Amino acid sequence: MRRLSIEERARVMRALGTHSRMSILEVLKSGPLDVGDIASRLGISQSAVSQHLKVLKKFELVADERHSYFIAYSLNPLALARLEEIFDAVCRINFENLTIQRKLERRQRLERLIALKERLEHDLERIQSAIVELEREEEQESI
Repeated sequence: MRRLSIEERARVMRALGTHSRMSILEVLKSGPLDVGDIASRLGISQSAVSQHLKVLKKFELVADERHSYFIAYSLNPLALARLEEIFDAVCRINFENLTIQRKLERRQRLERLIALKERLEHDLERIQSAIVELEREEEQESI
């Protein structure tokens, strides 16, 4: 299966961008149905269902098969697998960027903590030296 361009992916996403089309896909999960069955399950007209099916067929998301005087529509598993790849690619990019961002933030936080630790260790050494010096001065004064 060829990889879709960003423009093709955007067109597919727009085709899915209506409640009715998403509902049609949802209804077809139960198996093949004709236009009348889809329309009655969704509570919309047969002509509206036909128009939505035309768009879904254009992107090969649904397949049709003639049975005497009616046409049964069903989901196209290959096209749905392609949809899964599209969503996965979008999500994976975001997760990868998020992971990189989190790693960078952790690294920056670690570097700040290390620098703070070094400053505190330096300050502690100065304090300990000052204490030792004051103790020596007290000893000399008491003699």
